[in-house]
Amino acid sequence: MTPEEEEYVHFASCMDDFNYAWQILREIKVARDSVLVGAAFQFALVAYARPYKASRGDLKKCYKLGEEFIPLEHRGLHQRILNARDQIHAHSDLTVKEAQLHVAATAGRKFVGAVQNTITGLEELANLGLIIAMIEQTLERMYEEAKRLEASLPVNS
Repeated sequence: MTPEEEEYVHFASCMDDFNYAWQILREIKVARDSVLVGAAFQFALVAYARPYKASRGDLKKCYKLGEEFIPLEHRGLHQRILNARDQIHAHSDLTVKEAQLHVAATAGRKFVGAVQNTITGLEELANLGLIIAMIEQTLERMYEEAKRLEASLPVNS
């Protein structure tokens, strides 16, 4: 595989991830009362964020999609989703929980209690329509770029 071919495969994989996230989010819109909405929503956000994280190739060490395809008006939402992916959905960062530990000794016994933020992972669910629109607009821009990339690929014999 040539470097151009590998780059194209990565780009096409990014579009696949966005389409997958878009499809899940569209299903959530229809089935909002399902008990699976929370898990599906979080999974869709992880799929959305995947192209913006490191992807290893054979010819290039690290592929990562830039933000040039995201409409400017959605950059804040995009960044919140990436932060949530890194701190909540794919990891469980203690900094987000802002936990406070309370230790007390009474009658020769030690009691330990923790107070922390409740993070559901559904904080952006209210923005479902905006997330879908952001993905659609991003994909429209990417489809144009895909045409350009395809035109530059040599024909295999």
